[in-house]
Order: sequence, then structure tokens, then C-alpha cells
Amino acid sequence: MIILALDALDLSMVKNFNCESLMQLEYGQTDISEFKLPRTVVLWASFLTGKNMETRIPVKTQWEFKLKLEETFFKFFESYVALDVPAFSLKDKNHAEERRLLKAYFNDEATVEEYDAVVWKNHEENKKDFFRSLGNSELIMGYFDLADAIGHLSFGIPDKMKVVYEELEKLAREVKSSTDDFILIISDHGMKAVGRYGDHTRNGFYSSNRELGLSLPKITDFYSLIRKVASKNESP
Repeated sequence: MIILALDALDLSMVKNFNCESLMQLEYGQTDISEFKLPRTVVLWASFLTGKNMETRIPVKTQWEFKLKLEETFFKFFESYVALDVPAFSLKDKNHAEERRLLKAYFNDEATVEEYDAVVWKNHEENKKDFFRSLGNSELIMGYFDLADAIGHLSFGIPDKMKVVYEELEKLAREVKSSTDDFILIISDHGMKAVGRYGDHTRNGFYSSNRELGLSLPKITDFYSLIRKVASKNESP
């Protein structure tokens, strides 16, 4: 099984840019309205555990929060790769640098170009690591924050976001062409424009190359589905 965890992937943008590989056989929105704030770490932790983790993760120290293996669906697989997954295997230094430059931008101490360069550098690193891992484990989950990180400063700039979505479409297309495995693409939340900037919305995105029969699922609903894949070693 392959999980592409694409932070802030937004259904309206997927449709606007006609990203067919991201849409797959079944696709739609997820409902995250149960969460008071659509925080990245909380949402991915909830996806991994099948439980609403909002009360367990303080805002101030959220990026330091780490789940134990036995709390996640990774425990159901004999072998797995969790690449840069928030609340579990996050590349702390890479994301700390992104957050530092984001803050520096709003303090007029860094340019958007400097920030974007680090985001793209981290994305390329993750992409290389991800494709090296394909075919080596029962479950491979790769996390990519490109749409979220670029979107926070540039979601209201269509030309920039088109480049981002074209890159994620290419990523999905390459994955699909390399395997017949069950592929789940999922985001934690979507985005909306606030001037040139972007803010989190309360609907995420999901798609699958298998028919799942879902309708506006919660992000926590996928835990049982993934467990079923592990137990049968095939798509549900």
C-alpha cells in the first residue's frame, strides 16, 4: 500500500488545474469540522491513530509531539516506511527552517524567494527518498508539504500554485505508473485565499485507485480501512 500525504491539497485546485492523476478512480473531500482548529500536526496524528488527537497536542509544543508506533496503523504492517510524517517521523530540522523563514518573512527579515527555495529543496529531498523506498515495504507513506508551505504565502497567486499542483500531479502520475498497489492520496485540510496568502479550510481531500464507496469521510475513518488492507494484504 502507498499513501501520498499531500498537506493542504485542495479539491477545488485539483479540479481547476485538471489534475487527473491526483483525482484517481474515487475522490472527494474529507470532513474535519469536528476539530476546533485545523492544525497540521493534530490532523495527521488523528489520521495515524483513528482518533481525534486535538486535546493531546498543545499548540505551543505541537511540532515536538511524537506518537509511539503502537498508537498508529503502522503497527499492522510487517514492514513500513514513514517518510517525514508529522507526529511520527517528521524531519524536524527541515521544517524548523521553513517555519523560521516564514516568521522572518513577516518580520521583513527574509524574502518570499528565500522561503520558497528552502521549501522546494526539502520537497526534492523527500521525493528522492520516497522513490528510493518504493517496492521495499508493505506500506510506504510519504509526506509532502509543498502545497501547504508555498500556499501560506502565495495561495492567492494562481500562476505559482499552478506550478505546485503540476508538480504534485507529476508525483502522483509517476507513482501510479510504477506500481499496481493500492494508492491512497490524502490531505489534512484544504486552503482558501486571503489576499495573496492562504489559510486552512475545514475540508481535506482524498482519492483512491480503488472503489471505496466513501462519502465525505472523516480523516479518522481511514484508520480502519488501512487496517483492513494490512490484515488482507490487499485492497479493501
